[in-house]
Amino acid sequence: MGRRFESCRAHHQNMNKTKIKNIASGIEKSCDILRKNDQLLEVVLEDTTIKILLKKKTNKYVGYFKDMEFESDG
Repeated sequence: MGRRFESCRAHHQNMNKTKIKNIASGIEKSCDILRKNDQLLEVVLEDTTIKILLKKKTNKYVGYFKDMEFESDG
């Protein structure tokens, strides 16, 4: 049985935040950082259960969700 994803944020009320930007539309959204290192950034869009994994390319993190490309400074 899998764990419900929402429950992981219940224990972390002061999570680090970042912004991600949809490259095609230019829309920015706030995110909670789940995990970050020199190569990966794992975020959850605020007030949702949408998790996006971004990989470091040059100076930005880049990731995909449902055929949309996102970037973040981390």
